[in-house]
Amino acid sequence: MKQHLHFIKYHGLGNDFILVDGINHRVDTELLQKESAWICNRNFGIGADGIIVATESKTCDIKMHIINSDGSIAAMCGNGLRCFAQFCFEQGLIEQEVFSVETDAGKMVPALIIKNSEVIAVEVDMGINQYDSKIMTEKKDVNYKTITFEGEEIELAIVSMGNPHAVIFRETLDVNLLDKLGPFLQTHKFFPGGVNVEMVISVSSSMLELIVYERGAGKTLACATGACAAVVAGVDKGYCDRKTTVCLPGGKLLINWQESDNHIIQIGPTKHVFKGELVL
Repeated sequence: MKQHLHFIKYHGLGNDFILVDGINHRVDTELLQKESAWICNRNFGIGADGIIVATESKTCDIKMHIINSDGSIAAMCGNGLRCFAQFCFEQGLIEQEVFSVETDAGKMVPALIIKNSEVIAVEVDMGINQYDSKIMTEKKDVNYKTITFEGEEIELAIVSMGNPHAVIFRETLDVNLLDKLGPFLQTHKFFPGGVNVEMVISVSSSMLELIVYERGAGKTLACATGACAAVVAGVDKGYCDRKTTVCLPGGKLLINWQESDNHIIQIGPTKHVFKGELVL
């Protein structure tokens, strides 16, 4: 049986998503997961880094379900969460400007920044960085591991934001190295479920520059949880302050790792791209 999928596409710093209302419309998430590769394909489908479905929640105001472009499930996505917040508000799924979102990584609280009746940015309380026993051996903010790749020893700063991150600090951003290292680490024994890989340089104590390879999506223009992880790792290594601007290929995020409660706040823009209907 054919399913008519009504969607709206948003992006956060070029990290783009297909947003779907699963509250007022019947949505077969298993079918979406199965067909996500061609739905997200930029030549044969809509084109996106992932699909996000809004559903009802028993514990929060609303729930988000994230499907990566390769069909895998993501526990958390920072840029996707900002896009989701704007989508829910503009579609009337949520009326308040500050609300709670249930995710597979826990409760998140976005706050809409509105100017002239339009959402221009979203601030998100990401909570505290987490301990992940699958990739971390010590209950510290950052764990460190070293790998040997193409004859070079590379230090990985391991951080969990509800999803796993391997942060690599370099003197310069090497896109070619990231293109090879990203896929390599997806099957490494250190990361049984794959990992998001961030290559970072410290521009100053208040600015980092970052490129990213995301598990389930590949190289993207931005990763907000990656930006959060980079700041946590950067503070731990003395490369940046707790309040730091992170420059990504798609734009800038302001990350504030609050000393008072260790909650990580990210602030960045979102953008409505277009809406349409897809027949599955």
